[in-house]
Amino acid sequence: MKQVFWGALTISLLLVSARSAQAGIVFQLGNNPQPNEENVLFTNNQSASTVFGTTNQTGSTVQFSSTTDTLVTASSGQAKVSALDGAVNNISVSTPGKVFNDIIFNPFQGSGTATVTVVANEPGGGQQTFTFSYGLGNGQNFLTIFATGGETIVSATIDAPGGFTDLRQPRISGVSATAVPEPASMVLFGMGAVGLVGYGIRRRSKAA
Repeated sequence: MKQVFWGALTISLLLVSARSAQAGIVFQLGNNPQPNEENVLFTNNQSASTVFGTTNQTGSTVQFSSTTDTLVTASSGQAKVSALDGAVNNISVSTPGKVFNDIIFNPFQGSGTATVTVVANEPGGGQQTFTFSYGLGNGQNFLTIFATGGETIVSATIDAPGGFTDLRQPRISGVSATAVPEPASMVLFGMGAVGLVGYGIRRRSKAA
């Protein structure tokens, strides 16, 4: 019986580890559209630390926020977010109350190194943070970020001490309700827990 419990535990942990190893966030330099990509649009002028746009097909709300800048937008179609002082140094993109599968953006006319931080939901529950750094140039600085293996993106933040003129042409795909742990993962964890409990009961029985 002991071997059965330990076998179930080992198999469940191996399967969960394998699933986790396949999950992740991929950063690709350049403009690399993913399936069902949507443009983010603004319909009014905004000036605040947090501004909002909507995707052009599903009408999902997209939030742009900054801890250092007053963000400025214009009602001129596809999103372009600048800063009141002329240089964007920090900006986060999210879909309030939801997650998404990929994002493409262009921190235009920048300098220095930008660090991009992505917070993602894990397929089995919990969150993980991924970071990527790249140099900004005097022109296009497209970056494509997409989730793999059941991961979903909660937010993407750009920190650029050297600044950039504006964040333009943001696109997003796969906006959906916040993911919950997959049933299969929960079953696997449950199998492991049952194995541990059963083994503990058997040990106490033998000791008695």
